[in-house]
Amino acid sequence: MYSATSPFSTFHYYNLLNMSPSLLQISAGSFVFLSFMGRQWTSDPRFKAIKGSKPWACGTVGWYQGSGFMLVAALLHWQWSRDPSLLQEPATKIIAGLTNVLLWASSVWYARNGINDTASVVGLCAVLQAWAVTKA
Repeated sequence: MYSATSPFSTFHYYNLLNMSPSLLQISAGSFVFLSFMGRQWTSDPRFKAIKGSKPWACGTVGWYQGSGFMLVAALLHWQWSRDPSLLQEPATKIIAGLTNVLLWASSVWYARNGINDTASVVGLCAVLQAWAVTKA
């Protein structure tokens, strides 16, 4: 038997669909977006020309690692949106801060290498993440 607060109840899903999203939920969504973004670089002829090499392997595995990190960050932000008091714990504050530093560092790296569209999107997500965590 499921209670009204059970994650499997119709009531729970109705409330999830009808509530306005919090900043942390929007931030979680931005991390999901980032995790699936950027795959177009693998179609670059220069990248295809090095297939099977160490730089190709590092680039490919790095993309998957980054995507996995973004999905983990999305789950953390979703969890924080459900219980913002978690952001009062010192370890959680450090996680949120490190996540923001990684976003900013990535944005700057993309910009310095002329990948301005990605730099802008990642920078926007960094602003959103910092704002959401600060307002929680």
